[in-house]
Amino acid sequence: MKEIEENKKIKIILIAIISILVILLGIEAFFILKDTKTIKNAKQGLDVNKTIQTSTNPENDVKEEQPTEENTIKETPSEEKKEENKPEVKKNDTENGTRYKLEINCQANVINVYEKDSNGKYTKCIKAMACSTGYATPQSGTYYLKKYGGWEWKGLFGDVYGQYTTQVEGNILLHSVPYLRKYDKSSLEYWEYNKLGTAASMGCIRLTVADAYWVFYNCQAGTPVTFYRSSNPGPLGKPATPKISSDAEFKGWDPTDPDPNNPWNKTKPEPEPVKPAEPEKPSEPEKPSEPEKPSEPEKPEKPSEPTNTTENENNNIANEIENETNENETENGIDENNVVNEVENNNVEQNETV
Repeated sequence: MKEIEENKKIKIILIAIISILVILLGIEAFFILKDTKTIKNAKQGLDVNKTIQTSTNPENDVKEEQPTEENTIKETPSEEKKEENKPEVKKNDTENGTRYKLEINCQANVINVYEKDSNGKYTKCIKAMACSTGYATPQSGTYYLKKYGGWEWKGLFGDVYGQYTTQVEGNILLHSVPYLRKYDKSSLEYWEYNKLGTAASMGCIRLTVADAYWVFYNCQAGTPVTFYRSSNPGPLGKPATPKISSDAEFKGWDPTDPDPNNPWNKTKPEPEPVKPAEPEKPSEPEKPSEPEKPSEPEKPEKPSEPTNTTENENNNIANEIENETNENETENGIDENNVVNEVENNNVEQNETV
């Protein structure tokens, strides 16, 4: 009896062990198949450009697909929570094609944004963005954005979420660095954020929130996206990205997030007031030029010597005196002559009498 009971116990134990092994193998097989399907779906995007490049009007020909970032759709856009104060979507006024073109350098992990010039060619590089690509990111070819916007919050592979997600092709998406919780902007995977500028994703293109936001609101459906590899980051160089310390108080927030509640914006020290430039020393006044010496006034002609009135008067007086003297003398002479004559006459008369 004891042997029978022991055999039963052994059989039960063996059955339990076999059952556990079967369950474990089933779970492992499930994940292997899932990963295989994920990789297969991502790699299919590499060949999509062959059909897309033949389209003359990509905005009309490309079928709209539901993106499955880093390869699993969590929910449809209709389930997305609408953010308050959503900015108005800008429209691109272009007659032929779209206003912008994105060129993604998978080697340098930089996106260069080109704008059309006056000839309708994408020659003006206006913006550069540091990004993170991955092993399943297309390395060449041109694709076209599937829709104008996308998802403000999008479920991603691995039970994480991305902000401002825009579909490039299939499972290849443009979005922010992942968050641990949907709608929680303080749950950023900051350690992944610090990898921006290097390859770090499964196949999508990660950006700062500010750059994902810009693409989300500025690049319309049909915007061309070209993938290539080069050690040269592009005409504007490779932009630096802020790093978040594990000790940072707000490490769960993207420092570039334009949300007005972003604590990084509130804790930035106020810039020191700019010291006013020292007033320029007034230039020394120019020494006044020496006044020109006035020309010497012309010497007036010597006036004719004035008649000496006093002298004339004196001469006149002298002449009058002299004349009076002469008159007196004359009178005296006459008197004397008269006297003499009288005497003589008297003498004559006397003689005649005698």
